[in-house]
Amino acid sequence: MGEIEQDLAREELTIASYSKRIKAYLLDEALIFATVFAALWEPINAADNALAQIAVINAHLAWIALFHTIYHAVFVAMYGATLGKMWQRIVVIEIGGFGKPSFYVALIRALARVVSDLCMALGFAWAFVDPLRQTWHDKFSRVIVIDA
Repeated sequence: MGEIEQDLAREELTIASYSKRIKAYLLDEALIFATVFAALWEPINAADNALAQIAVINAHLAWIALFHTIYHAVFVAMYGATLGKMWQRIVVIEIGGFGKPSFYVALIRALARVVSDLCMALGFAWAFVDPLRQTWHDKFSRVIVIDA
């Protein structure tokens, strides 16, 4: 058992399960998708065909990535959890003191999360082989996700 696992056991903290993290991820992505879709409804609806609709979305990818980053950074910094994580009763904590992440740590995690997404979700898949169930963005920002 590693040092972090010993510290978690001593503090009686449990690492969040895969199923909780997946459910939280799916809800967060659905909320982000719905918000982006609502914001882009008029130009998407005005497009003549599927290729034109894709072009509208592609033209807004930077905005979508920024919204995604802000959503995750703000919620994790303010509450230690996104809406999906709150629903699943899991929270993000810093490894050092097991406290809620600072805004800087939450922002780094959110930016690294976009990279995990861009790498065909390999950063997320990493959690399945990691003993602490950390994704790349968790490792990079030195956080873990635990049961609340």
